[in-house]
Amino acid sequence: MTARKDAHRLAEEGRVDPAAPAHATGGIDVAASPEEVWDALATVANWPRFRADVTDAETEGPADAPADAGRAFRWRAGGHPVESRFAITDRPSRLSWSNAAPGLTASCVYEFDRTPSGHTRIRAAESMDASAVAPHLDHAALAEGIRTWLEGIKAFVEERAHG
Repeated sequence: MTARKDAHRLAEEGRVDPAAPAHATGGIDVAASPEEVWDALATVANWPRFRADVTDAETEGPADAPADAGRAFRWRAGGHPVESRFAITDRPSRLSWSNAAPGLTASCVYEFDRTPSGHTRIRAAESMDASAVAPHLDHAALAEGIRTWLEGIKAFVEERAHG
């Protein structure tokens, strides 16, 4: 099986690879419902608003079509093209996808839990193998990327929900 298929299989199973050169988790509370948070993340066109190094995010088919398992999307991270595919699309509780780019594969799993106050706790887990092109991408670098990504999601969703 290819690395790309392995990453997607993991995403379909809602798992990441603990043996990957980089794997990390993160979490953040968002003052909005799980539905609002899930919808924001599942709408790939929003991604450039979460973090400045993400650009050119687009899905196959209509831009406003819902995220569906197997649906492909493309985006750029730090100027590098990434091809992705949704795996789990259980609104509003889980969203996962796999990423592939030259020399890179990744599995990304996001879970959304309603807090007692009606807000959302996002739990993120990602694994990545970019050792061929970016050997500096280790656990700490991936954890920092997840942290800034989650902060961007939080700011975007809360501004929309309360703005």
